Amino acid sequence: MLARSLGASSLAGFWRHWNPIWSYGLGRYILSPLQRVASQWLALVVTFAVSGVLHDLVMVAIRKEIVLLFTPWLSIQGIAVVISSHFGWSFDNWPWLARAAMNLAYIIAGLALAFVFAARLNLGF
Repeated sequence: MLARSLGASSLAGFWRHWNPIWSYGLGRYILSPLQRVASQWLALVVTFAVSGVLHDLVMVAIRKEIVLLFTPWLSIQGIAVVISSHFGWSFDNWPWLARAAMNLAYIIAGLALAFVFAARLNLGF
């Protein structure tokens, strides 16, 4: 799972391979119904946000306090997937290590922005 995700030729590919069971559930129960009433890009961003909310709810249950980190992080990732897909940004011809570095850069940059957001609202780690 990790090698396939990191070696994906795009950010969208990374998320498709990251957790296939979770992706299937989100696609079937969130993305597909949303695409019937909203544009594809909006449905995708909302699906990422819903995934973040579900992850944050788990953190709230564990920590017994409000945590808002995954929702902004995964929302940022959804926006990045939409933008990178729109512009056709792909790493098809790059070696695996370079693709992994680029995918990690997207993920870490989004996480850093989410930490800033959570710190500003005093709702994170």
